[in-house]
Amino acid sequence: MFCKPSLADEPVTLKYNLTGSGNYFPFYTGDSDLPGIFPEIVQQLLNTANIRGEHVVLPAKRTIKSLTTGKIDFDIISTAWLSKHERNNPLFVYSAPLFQMPEYLVSLPEHTKKWQSLAAINGKNVGTVMGYYYYDDDEFIRVDFPSEKELIQALQRQRLEVVIISELSALYWSKELGVQVALGAAHSDGFLRIRILHKYRHLLPQINQAIKQLHQEGTISSIEQKYIDIINKIPTL
Repeated sequence: MFCKPSLADEPVTLKYNLTGSGNYFPFYTGDSDLPGIFPEIVQQLLNTANIRGEHVVLPAKRTIKSLTTGKIDFDIISTAWLSKHERNNPLFVYSAPLFQMPEYLVSLPEHTKKWQSLAAINGKNVGTVMGYYYYDDDEFIRVDFPSEKELIQALQRQRLEVVIISELSALYWSKELGVQVALGAAHSDGFLRIRILHKYRHLLPQINQAIKQLHQEGTISSIEQKYIDIINKIPTL
């Protein structure tokens, strides 16, 4: 007697987006030889979990809509970026941790003393990336820019005194653009995870097992370190 395979038995190709702003070094680069931390980890993860994947290039501001409409099935996110309401969104489930990613209040060195407390940004203009989540963006005035690169340029041009950006992105663009910056208070410091549509929750065990294996093998940390080494080798002007 023929039995129809269950959803768990049917092969699936998960569509995903990792591009962020597009200028998201070292997390996404668009370079096929050095694609970034996210694409390298996800490729290893999918291979280890024996899950097929398809990367869909989208601007950050369209990612959440594409998830809710099913155009893509997962992305990478830190729950520390999300409001409590968004963290509890029943549409999604989250994987085990991939790696930690701190974000900071970043300014030019001459202004950094003003930004040693998160309370300092209350009611102030703060540079942010269009389409990104900021769990407390009802406390400050978002001034959106297209990418992390433009955030550092905005500081350089004195358009803003403070921006929110990940530590590695700040270091990379500071060196690439020759703009000295300083870190203020930590804005968020959480673990990145796969955020996947709830309808694929049956895949979480094999995704989490693959993440565990990649941690045990040192694959995730070695990918992250490869890009940190690239940044460290850029001469400081």
